[in-house]
Amino acid sequence: MSRTRFVEDLTPGDRISVNGIRAVVRTPATRTDTDQLLLELVNSSDDRSEILLDADVQVEIL
Repeated sequence: MSRTRFVEDLTPGDRISVNGIRAVVRTPATRTDTDQLLLELVNSSDDRSEILLDADVQVEIL
């Protein structure tokens, strides 16, 4: 059974998997002008440093 968490509830250091990307959270999610959440990443499987997600998205905790 996998553990999931809403994007708003992620904390720095959480290891996550979302949309086929594995990553480590750098900072808590911040809301953008378009009502999406910006999540900054320390490390990711595709070398991105941030990702935009909808507020109701659940991500898998690794």
